[in-house]
Amino acid sequence: MIKVTGRIFPLVGILIFAWACGGPRYFDLQTEIPENRGGFKLDKVLLVEDVEINETYRDYRIVYRESPFQVKYHNFALWSKTPEELIEDAVIDFWKKRSVFKKVNAYGSGADPDLTMRIRIDAIEKCRVQKNWFVRLALDAEIADSGNKGILLVHSFDRKMRLEVNQIRFVPEKISNILHEELLKIEAKLLQGKGALDVLKK
Repeated sequence: MIKVTGRIFPLVGILIFAWACGGPRYFDLQTEIPENRGGFKLDKVLLVEDVEINETYRDYRIVYRESPFQVKYHNFALWSKTPEELIEDAVIDFWKKRSVFKKVNAYGSGADPDLTMRIRIDAIEKCRVQKNWFVRLALDAEIADSGNKGILLVHSFDRKMRLEVNQIRFVPEKISNILHEELLKIEAKLLQGKGALDVLKK
């Protein structure tokens, strides 16, 4: 009996240590933003409004689905902020570093804007399709004239990007990659409509 007890105590110590080291992990969306080599500029101030989100994803825990019909949450894999805050920060950071606009403001800060960007997140999750795991980001965005509220640009997408390895640490990078690719598409649309944007009254 003494020998068994002697073996149990080290095992208990290892389990306690592993439990103590296995606390929640927090993830962010900050990744490298592609350089704006085209030199495309708009002499406009952009306001990015507070991002809206589907209620299912209004949680610090990262959402995953093993089937389309059941939502689950990673209890020990959490976003550093709520997903809508992270997307808002990432979008503002993208536009600032791309230097497309004269100035980029968050809601409630800065002078009166020329343009307003509104975003709604429909899905931000990890999901399994058959035997493969993917990251999914679905989002609706629009840019409007802040003066007359007229919609100048609409961009919506629902994209999946495959996870080569089913590990939660790769999810933020994939989400950021999708977001950056889609923001570049929005930038291209702005470039196409630059003439109309140039005549907007401040």
